[in-house]
Amino acid sequence: MRRAIFLALLLMNLGLFAWYRWYVLPGRVEPAPSAAPGGKPLQLMSELSAGDRKALASAPVESAPAAATSPAIVTPMPAASTSGTAVAALACASYGPFPSSDDAAQGLARLKAAGLTANQHVIPGKTKRGYWVYLPPFGTRREADAAADLLRTKGVKDIYVVADEANRNAVSLGVFNQREGAVQREKDIRKLGLKPQMAERFRDEPRYWLDARGAEGALPQADVFKDLGEESTPVGRATSVCAG
Repeated sequence: MRRAIFLALLLMNLGLFAWYRWYVLPGRVEPAPSAAPGGKPLQLMSELSAGDRKALASAPVESAPAAATSPAIVTPMPAASTSGTAVAALACASYGPFPSSDDAAQGLARLKAAGLTANQHVIPGKTKRGYWVYLPPFGTRREADAAADLLRTKGVKDIYVVADEANRNAVSLGVFNQREGAVQREKDIRKLGLKPQMAERFRDEPRYWLDARGAEGALPQADVFKDLGEESTPVGRATSVCAG
């Protein structure tokens, strides 16, 4: 009986050994050998023949392929900032009025000699000729002549009857450069019982101006043209806007 049990256990152990030896448990798959880079399956050195091992030992060693180099990225350097002298701000000014073209030409030469850009322009103007004392126009020429004769008999000189259209039949009593002389003449005629009037006299005359342009602070004051202006109307300076 014991012998039968022993034999049964022995057969069972042999069966289990054979099952583990030649069968694979479900769910377990042995990984396949990786393929060599050349496409051949990997082999152990012990699996190679003597000739294969000798050929493998004498084969040149292949260097690993060089890694592809990516093109270098060139970062542009920032432009160097030039610290040059700052450009001076421009300024413009006008000078005038000059009484004549000759005076303006002299002023223009002075501005250009100072390194400034300058030009000349002309505008209409009037020049004071003095003060006129007169008797207002009479209704007729006969009345004007009678008034003039009366004044002559009283010692008044330099009188005449005006014939131009604007002041026809007026009696001129004199033109004076200074206001004081005109005022005195007016008083003298009033003492004779007449009513004279006084008015400023002007004549049309162009006025000359100079326009200058240059660095701020380089434009001169009007004093440099003091000798070129009239006493009654000196040359002045006016700040202007630079065109363009």
